[in-house]
Amino acid sequence: MAGVAVITEACIGTKDRACVDVCPVQCIYEYDPASDRLNSEQMAGSGIVENSHVPNADSVAIFGDTILYVNLDECTSCTACYQPDVCPVGAIYADDLLPTGEPGGPKYNSDDPRTGNDHRFFVQLSRDVFAD
Repeated sequence: MAGVAVITEACIGTKDRACVDVCPVQCIYEYDPASDRLNSEQMAGSGIVENSHVPNADSVAIFGDTILYVNLDECTSCTACYQPDVCPVGAIYADDLLPTGEPGGPKYNSDDPRTGNDHRFFVQLSRDVFAD
């Protein structure tokens, strides 16, 4: 079985949101600082909020609204969002295939500009950011 999706640092400042459109369970969230909520829309940019959570203030403060967040408890490991043609910057990985930068470790997505970095930090961030 595939692992749950984890969005990594290549998403910072990009937030293309194509992943939101392909997610069948709307488990990908964007932080809205005006409402201090993590919101998942039915379709990216639709304004129709499917799910909403209160973020952990300390965790969401790390990257704020510059990155998208996956709720790991809601992700069904369907693999739709981390297909090569979805994220234009290759920011999404299965949690069990996160690159660590170590020789012989899991490979980086071809579009990921952050090769060499250890992406495991983003698993814990994904857990911590959802406070409720």
